[in-house]
Amino acid sequence: MPYTSVMAYRVKILPRHITLSVEDHETILEAALAQGFRFPYGCDAGSCYVCAGSLKSGTLNITTDNEQIHAGDDKADDILFCLAKPLSDCSIFIEGVLAPGEHPMINASCQVTNITPMGNDTIEVVLRLPAGKKIDFHPGQYLQVVLDEETECAFSIGSIPNKERTLQLYVGFSDKDERSRRLRAAFTVGNVVNISLPHGNCYLKKLINTAPLFLVAGSTGISQIKSIAEQFVGGQNHRQIHIYWGTRTASELFLNDIFLNMAKNNSNIHYTSVVSEPSTTWQGRTGFVHKAMLDDHNISDDAEIILCGSPGMAYAVLDDLLATGIKEQQVQSDVFDYAPRNN
Repeated sequence: MPYTSVMAYRVKILPRHITLSVEDHETILEAALAQGFRFPYGCDAGSCYVCAGSLKSGTLNITTDNEQIHAGDDKADDILFCLAKPLSDCSIFIEGVLAPGEHPMINASCQVTNITPMGNDTIEVVLRLPAGKKIDFHPGQYLQVVLDEETECAFSIGSIPNKERTLQLYVGFSDKDERSRRLRAAFTVGNVVNISLPHGNCYLKKLINTAPLFLVAGSTGISQIKSIAEQFVGGQNHRQIHIYWGTRTASELFLNDIFLNMAKNNSNIHYTSVVSEPSTTWQGRTGFVHKAMLDDHNISDDAEIILCGSPGMAYAVLDDLLATGIKEQQVQSDVFDYAPRNN
């Protein structure tokens, strides 16, 4: 039997920034369902329009009449994905798609149950989710605090799902910012705040993995790292976890004791703090946080790296990692979705 090569294209599904691999003989809907995605559809024959969306980049072939549709064409805003096969890598827009293992997004009203000052204008906020409403998320995902119809604020969830239905947030304030002042007023014990969750694709898709995991955070990006790392505390998963947290000064290491104890009590968890502007009394590591990681480790081809911080931090670290030979697919960050850059 002659060998027939199969071409596969990458389809990015917006607004969730989910990536789907579609072979050239498949429609987008066929590939999504075969791979376990939850994708809106009804008839699978081009009649019900449930799977309708738009083409944002690339080229599709419409199977009913063998017509090519390019992004920007008049017809690109009305695509039935049960009839569409990609002819290139492309981006599409359709609401309601969930990747395998993803949890549906919900809106909830939560009560602020505790506020703890952490120093340097940072507080720990504890929210309690409503009873009787199942709400799931993956450690590493974030939520949006809804201040009004036009204003939402994203915060990494600093805790893992628990039976107490609580969520931990670490929030930094600036009195020069109006939104920050509104958040400070909203985060008062007893208040009710509206949230939506879960958001974000930067979480571990496969927990059972023997490859080392490097978690690199700048400043309050440590909140996301805390949630991811807590999955490995006190359990049977002995994957090697290397946590690197960089701040400007030592006083900004507001979770330092938590991570020191985590590393002390779990032989597979390793923690390093790095300060860029040390005082004369600081005796720890100094400089850039990712440089400390690279000094400590020859990172293997199967290792995973998660970056948590500002877009400037994430892309600067990514560029330095790529320059050392680390592959781009080894590195994850929410920044790559919400603040993509042009290569």
